[in-house]
Amino acid sequence: MTDVNRSTIVKFGLLCCGAWFAIAAGGASVHAASTGLHVKRAKAISFTNGYYILQDGGGYRWDFQYYGNIYSGTNYAYSGGMYCQINGSNFQAPGQTGWTNKAGDEIEMGPQSCNGLTISRRVKVYKDRPMARWLDIFENPGNSAVTVQIAIYTCTNYTIQQTVTSSGGAAFGEKDIGFRVQTQGGNSPPTMHIVSSKRAKIRPTVQIQSNQIYVRYSLTVPAHKTAILCHFESQNRDTAAHDKLMKKFPSYKLLRDLPGSVRAMIVNMNAGGGIGGVDLDRSETSDSVVLKGGDPIFGAVKNTAFKIQTLLGELDLPADRIIGMAGGRGRSVRFVLLDGQVVSGQLADPVLQLDLDGGGVLRIPFDKIAQWSYRVTGSKPNDEKFGGAYIVLRTGDRLRFDPKALEIKLLTRHGLVALEAEHLLELTMDNPGNAVHRAVFLNGSRLGGFLEPDTLKLKLDLGKTVTVSRDMVAQMRFAEEDQPDTTLTRVVLTNGDELFGSLTAGKFKLATDYGQIEIDPSRVRTMNFRPEDLGRTIVGMWKGSVLKGRLGKSQLGFAISPKTVLNIYAGQFVSINCPLPMPPKAARGEVEKLVAQLGAESYEDRQKASKELVKMGKNILPILKDHLKTGDPEVRQRIEDIMEQMGSGVTPIQPIQPMHDHFMKFGIRGG
Repeated sequence: MTDVNRSTIVKFGLLCCGAWFAIAAGGASVHAASTGLHVKRAKAISFTNGYYILQDGGGYRWDFQYYGNIYSGTNYAYSGGMYCQINGSNFQAPGQTGWTNKAGDEIEMGPQSCNGLTISRRVKVYKDRPMARWLDIFENPGNSAVTVQIAIYTCTNYTIQQTVTSSGGAAFGEKDIGFRVQTQGGNSPPTMHIVSSKRAKIRPTVQIQSNQIYVRYSLTVPAHKTAILCHFESQNRDTAAHDKLMKKFPSYKLLRDLPGSVRAMIVNMNAGGGIGGVDLDRSETSDSVVLKGGDPIFGAVKNTAFKIQTLLGELDLPADRIIGMAGGRGRSVRFVLLDGQVVSGQLADPVLQLDLDGGGVLRIPFDKIAQWSYRVTGSKPNDEKFGGAYIVLRTGDRLRFDPKALEIKLLTRHGLVALEAEHLLELTMDNPGNAVHRAVFLNGSRLGGFLEPDTLKLKLDLGKTVTVSRDMVAQMRFAEEDQPDTTLTRVVLTNGDELFGSLTAGKFKLATDYGQIEIDPSRVRTMNFRPEDLGRTIVGMWKGSVLKGRLGKSQLGFAISPKTVLNIYAGQFVSINCPLPMPPKAARGEVEKLVAQLGAESYEDRQKASKELVKMGKNILPILKDHLKTGDPEVRQRIEDIMEQMGSGVTPIQPIQPMHDHFMKFGIRGG
């Protein structure tokens, strides 16, 4: 076993590029937003007198209003397109003003404060193709995560006659990244809408009816983080070009003007924001080298392996495991591996050998190279797939490890609690606010504390077992995405922690103004506490009773997972809420009964069960998902239909009156 003590790692870190710390920290905080997040201001623009017009490379018109929307487009392709609605309210530019960049092909509006978020919209119109891009930027300056319902909605001036998705279907599905629509009447060009990628962090629901298009998201922005929604629009009379483009949409190419750190914030598309925090400028036709002076050179890398001195010792990295390399000072580099790992250290090899397509081989010293990378291929793709648990060190290393061999605990305000890797999403370090370290669970719980022990023994995927100082850890990631369960009881604490699980306390006493009573936690729907009067609470019972009094217990037990059980002091609670329509045990029993009834012989009984399940609301979705593996095809289909009805539970947006009517009213003709 290789022991790496703190002084060794610190010494190694000093050899590395000083900028690596920001990369290792993971994500972008609103306090230190990445360069390039916002459009650099060149000229102020005003929308008070109408709209701001740009023309794309295909000659199509994009007329922007202060909502960041399109007014009419070319020949009334739109009747108000690409509005952004946050929890029912439209984004709009403060003072109806914005600004454009120096090139004049991109504008930005904002920021606007809404629901605890700072929101900006930036739109780019491409000069080399018929295309426009929207980036909706959601920055969370607060100490708690914020969840909002987003609707990107568009009205066409005429009724939509045909919809074709990227997979060739007529309705947007799980395999689709976008769709095109064609309207009847008028001379409007068809429009294409790219709204996601196949392996995006979040995907939208899409609804198309009459002349309206709704693209909806439930977006959660963690505390002090930024999330971006990206959408592409195209006006083009060549529908075959749209269909071809949707089958292989070049999102990476269309986002290359953005820094990798910004691309990494895009949540609805796999935006090529670098692998492991390292942004490589890759080519689809050749291996590429970028010199430190900025000059690019294209060819084929001939090195078969690379020898590098790392904190793990000396490693031989074969070429078939490598995506590319980012240079640092001297021979200090970061290698990006095919499985998403990043290994940093010092090169033993003096030069990179680059074959210039038969024109000879260049021998380029590594200290002259800013970065190099292999070309994008099917075996070396440009996007990153989650390959298993990994740790990010402050040196910039991103190393996969076996989570089953890891034993860790968290010292919290509620005592020392065990953490189970199988129930964790991630561990983050250096969190703003009260928590030095924060455990984020798969069920959505966020618990602050201090990670124990002070050294971590890790069995690495690279074949080494190391002991790493806790002080050198920036992040540990255990799963690709969370698995929220809306059947769980939600607890909010005074330090901003949010927990999901179940109360484990036995019956507790409540001293009311009318006597002391004993309460069974399974009969409690809500509890709200008064921080200024410790122990004082208002209890809402399942049958509607509201009881006010003082707890007889100083602590209540709460389980996030089987081994992570907290004893929480009463003065640390803000609220306790169970989201189900009835007590959890009763709710599960009722769902089980109704699901069984979905397979009844009587059609009327099956219909009645479907309607009753829909009435129970979206919070039973996790229970329903457990029944999707049923062997009865009709029961499975009915469950899918019920879940689809619940998933579209957003209040429909009222249609916008076609702008053509407004134009004609005032005698205005569009172009």
